[in-house]
Amino acid sequence: MNPDALSDLVLLLVCAAILWFHLRQRPAVAVAAGLIGLAACLGVLRYSGWAEMLGPHRFTSLLAACAAFPLLASGLRWPDAPLATWRGGRAFCAGRGGVGIVLTLAGLALWSQVVPGVCALVIAWTAVQQRNTWGLAGTLALLGSFVVAATGKADSNYRACSTPCN
Repeated sequence: MNPDALSDLVLLLVCAAILWFHLRQRPAVAVAAGLIGLAACLGVLRYSGWAEMLGPHRFTSLLAACAAFPLLASGLRWPDAPLATWRGGRAFCAGRGGVGIVLTLAGLALWSQVVPGVCALVIAWTAVQQRNTWGLAGTLALLGSFVVAATGKADSNYRACSTPCN
């Protein structure tokens, strides 16, 4: 298993755990984790040599970047908002995801990079305010991965995908 497939496998397992533990109490967090986990699952398949998964992985990664990250941030920041319900979370992902995909395909590819970065900052600020050590550690890891992706030398597979959720 190559490093890209392994990192997506770790992300998939973390998302599955988040989904499992937050399924009833925080549905928006569970929906967001499920969508990010789906992209990670397709990433494991893609990076394991299944070339047919390139398109589905790109699509779900873009959807996760444009819809799941904002839903995750809002679900953690405002857990009692109407958006934090199952119905609100699903509607948000469909609407916001569609807008994000259209903006990205219209040439605003930076949109799919900025949105998750801003959401990670909102999650970090929420974790600091709530004094949530695990949440802050996870957010710092997420922010660190954005920094590595932005400054590191990307291979051709990474550049082929327009989102940070590889």
